[in-house]
Amino acid sequence: MPPEDDKGETCTVCGKSTEGAAGFAHLYHKGQRFSLCCPMCVDAFQRHRDRFVRGERPRSLLDETIAQMTWKEPPG
Repeated sequence: MPPEDDKGETCTVCGKSTEGAAGFAHLYHKGQRFSLCCPMCVDAFQRHRDRFVRGERPRSLLDETIAQMTWKEPPG
């Protein structure tokens, strides 16, 4: 869980530093604050909030995006 101050904070999703200007957003879930570094991480957190609350992290955001993709059969 990220600490309440900015010292040593990292992105809840990817682990990148969110200290100072590197932090993009802080979201709150069930009274806990989560630091996020970019819009992609905000989106990933919002889609899978419970996983990130438990401390899970994807190997990479690319892996997370590919895992969410579904291929559709072409019409016809």
